[in-house]
Amino acid sequence: MGIVIAAVILYSPGLLCLRITDYSIFRAGMSVIAALALISLFFAANIHFLKEPKKKPIEIDKITDLDKAKSILKSYGDSRFFGNFSRTASGQLDRILKCRNRLSGILEQKFTEGSMSWDKFNSVALAAESSAIRNVVAMANRMQLFDEAEYAKLQHYREDDIPDDIQEEQIRLYQKNFDAVKSTIALNEKILLKLDALSMELATSQTGNNEELNSDLLGEIEKLIDETKYYQ
Repeated sequence: MGIVIAAVILYSPGLLCLRITDYSIFRAGMSVIAALALISLFFAANIHFLKEPKKKPIEIDKITDLDKAKSILKSYGDSRFFGNFSRTASGQLDRILKCRNRLSGILEQKFTEGSMSWDKFNSVALAAESSAIRNVVAMANRMQLFDEAEYAKLQHYREDDIPDDIQEEQIRLYQKNFDAVKSTIALNEKILLKLDALSMELATSQTGNNEELNSDLLGEIEKLIDETKYYQ
């Protein structure tokens, strides 16, 4: 539209009205130069817009909360191979936020804010949220490495002239990446399960009771959080 508007302004009677037949050599020359510039701009702009955007790894430091993590997942919602995973992981983030808020409310009732017990439980809840965010970033970076068009083509690898053993190795690499995404979702689900168990246990017990069970749950959550580093 910008190019069309520029062309109208440059060549329309009543406006600049540039013509190659103009008696002025300068205006005649400008009509040619302007036409070449508009044509070049047309091709350059279309090449830019049609070219596949360059994918860059997502940096965990720039994803600081659950909303930003969800925005990453949303971009893969229409993916043929990762659409379901994206929606599932987005739902997990919503559940982690609810669970964390629920746990925060329980801690306010059971402990004094800033006390050692409050700090112990609250720090684990915050660490679980951070772990979920890191898992989402790891998933997104793996999804970026997954060339869906190439993977779909490999499903018919026996029908082309490329050696089958090479393409079978390529399929294994894609499958390894695919399995890692599924494992990350499973890890988030385990974290959610343990957070829910901790919330229920705290909500139904008296302060100071079942300390051993609570400590075991905290230890299990921390262990799951530590596993996140294997998916980076």
